[in-house]
Amino acid sequence: MAIAALPSQTVRAIGSTQALTDAASVVKELVDNALDAQSTSITVEVSTNTLDIIQVKDNGHGIAPIDRPLICKRYCTSKIKDLDDLASIGGASLGFRGEALASAVELSGGLVVTTRIVGEATAVSLKVGQNGEVTKY
Repeated sequence: MAIAALPSQTVRAIGSTQALTDAASVVKELVDNALDAQSTSITVEVSTNTLDIIQVKDNGHGIAPIDRPLICKRYCTSKIKDLDDLASIGGASLGFRGEALASAVELSGGLVVTTRIVGEATAVSLKVGQNGEVTKY
């Protein structure tokens, strides 16, 4: 399923109880994303001050080029399309609201996501500004 913005009715219904309060919560959300991407290998790097680097590398399925502009936009997700999908999401995904990367980019002031899908010769690094806009491919 492609990444898309959730309808406003769905956003209001599910709300957001997610809060990234420390480095551990950021790592947890990034690892959840890696597991949802069917990764079988995940490595985590955190700088000693937990501020300069929080990096998660995985071998998941990657982010399709068409979805890349939405990766850090609030309430943009590939897991559900509307409120009705909530009935079947249980156990199928660790996250579904499209909040983890949006929250991380707001807190950090910007981040870089490097991704590659099957068929791409090389990975692409996406620089994302604090507003969630991809500023550089």
